[in-house]
Amino acid sequence: MKLKPTCREVHRLVSEGQDRDLTLVEKIRMRLHLVICDACTTFSRQIHFLRDAMRNFEIADNTPPAPPPAPLPPPVKREPE
Repeated sequence: MKLKPTCREVHRLVSEGQDRDLTLVEKIRMRLHLVICDACTTFSRQIHFLRDAMRNFEIADNTPPAPPPAPLPPPVKREPE
């Protein structure tokens, strides 16, 4: 196992870190990579932003269901040329 993981491994660790506690070794490896990789740092921030946004999203229980979509109009008949 290399000390510095690849971007693919960091993406996996960031995602898994949302669902479970990472081990100390996983955290250290991920943080070492994030220090030098701007793309993975941006990815990590985006994942955390989405997670926080979904946690703060509220669905009202009293919201009526959406109405069914309107039927499509009949197709236009063309005269043969």
